[in-house]
Amino acid sequence: MPPPPSFAPYGQPAPFELKPSPGLRPFLIVVLAIDAVLTALLALFGTIGEVENLSQGDDDAGGIVLWVVFVVLFALAAAGLVGVILRTAWARWLAIAAGVAACLTCLGSVLGIPIVVAAARAPIRKPAPTSP
Repeated sequence: MPPPPSFAPYGQPAPFELKPSPGLRPFLIVVLAIDAVLTALLALFGTIGEVENLSQGDDDAGGIVLWVVFVVLFALAAAGLVGVILRTAWARWLAIAAGVAACLTCLGSVLGIPIVVAAARAPIRKPAPTSP
């Protein structure tokens, strides 16, 4: 009986390099702007509600904590948006933090996941000048 055919040895796959996707920066700006607007509205409504509660003598700690959470979410989204627009060195990390923080809310998951993915892959810094 002949021996079974031998298989070719496993070859290494061709190396590849992860490069930033050029179209993701405008997408990241749009999604961060939507996130900032939504969290600004929630922070505004929370501010109005807490002012009303405090004027009536109701000092519920749960409402104040929720208001602080929405203010922090807005601050992260707004700072991330400004950083990405200005192409700062800290913009990527702040945008990722804004996306992770947005994922803490149900509606924010819809925006937070695309923010994290786009922030990780977008070319946020200015491209290096090429010399001829």
